[in-house]
Amino acid sequence: MQPVKCLVIDDDADDRDFFEIALADCGQPYKFSPVQCGLKALELLNNQALTPDFIFLDLNMPLLSGKQCLEGIRTIPHLRHVPVVIYSTSSYYKDIEETRRLGATFFLTKNADIDSLSRILCDIFTGKQLPFVLA
Repeated sequence: MQPVKCLVIDDDADDRDFFEIALADCGQPYKFSPVQCGLKALELLNNQALTPDFIFLDLNMPLLSGKQCLEGIRTIPHLRHVPVVIYSTSSYYKDIEETRRLGATFFLTKNADIDSLSRILCDIFTGKQLPFVLA
């Protein structure tokens, strides 16, 4: 089984660590690529230094917001079909609608339950039919 390549773009180190723990609990081999800044992520993605199977993107980051980063990702030809999951503390309906319009695949609100996140990740990786907003 090929490892699932996950890029996590989040400025919060604790959130990146939490995500990796949930990813490890999913029971699938994985390659975890954390990036703490949207600008750095776009640089890596544009230069094809990194081609993930899934991108998990925080909305609230300095320098380049998650929405701006999402717009940038969706202009990169080799990434047009890579699922982008918004992974944010926000559950504001305007953020949900705007990210859907910008090309996000799912909107996942962060919570403190590793088991729940792990189950959702497994569902995403196996291609289970899911609603746009995940809880």
